Amino acid sequence: MTRYFMRDTPLCQMEQQMMTPPYFKPRGHGRYYPGFQYSRDDMECPYCMNFRRNHPCPLEQCVCLDERIVAGAIDLNEFVRDCFFPEAGAQLQARLERSFNGCSIEFFLSDSHRERWQHWRERCFRMPNRNLAALFLLTAYGDIWRRMIWKFDASGFDFQSVQLAGIQPELYSVYQAAKAISTGSRNITLADLTSPELVTDEAFHLIVCALLLAKYGDAILNFEGK
Repeated sequence: MTRYFMRDTPLCQMEQQMMTPPYFKPRGHGRYYPGFQYSRDDMECPYCMNFRRNHPCPLEQCVCLDERIVAGAIDLNEFVRDCFFPEAGAQLQARLERSFNGCSIEFFLSDSHRERWQHWRERCFRMPNRNLAALFLLTAYGDIWRRMIWKFDASGFDFQSVQLAGIQPELYSVYQAAKAISTGSRNITLADLTSPELVTDEAFHLIVCALLLAKYGDAILNFEGK
């Protein structure tokens, strides 16, 4: 028998409060990271509580995505193929292979980029994945971020009030990609991504990472350094 009768019910927190001794000082609420590490064999689908033999997975996204990435049960190529193929043409496929094959992945452009994104991601924790991905792009360059920093909140971005006069041409594609991801517009298309003249290699890498982030959420960042 468990200690709490109302465990796993909406009344569980109330029961815990009623059973707490007077003047009791609760411990902190920091995260606990166990030393146990899952292996690839532990991440097989038959071990999942949602697994049904001879039936496709009912979930839109795997609930063990973080653990599977850390354990090396899946690789980044699977996510890239799922996100872009078969819509990607031969030119885009070739550019994706050049950008992501045979090297460890780094999502963030610099330490400043990482710090800006993490800071505002924590402050706007209710943002949906598409806006987190747009934030990832908008925080990549100081020139873009200075124009946007007071033009957004947890609900979205005010792209209409942003002044782009004087922006560096190579940064324009990054801004337009952020706008397209956030609002669902077609400011930039898959065809545009195939052109190095319109989208530089650095911008291409950032945009692809942002698209993966928009579709799969923070779990995709576990691939960094792999």
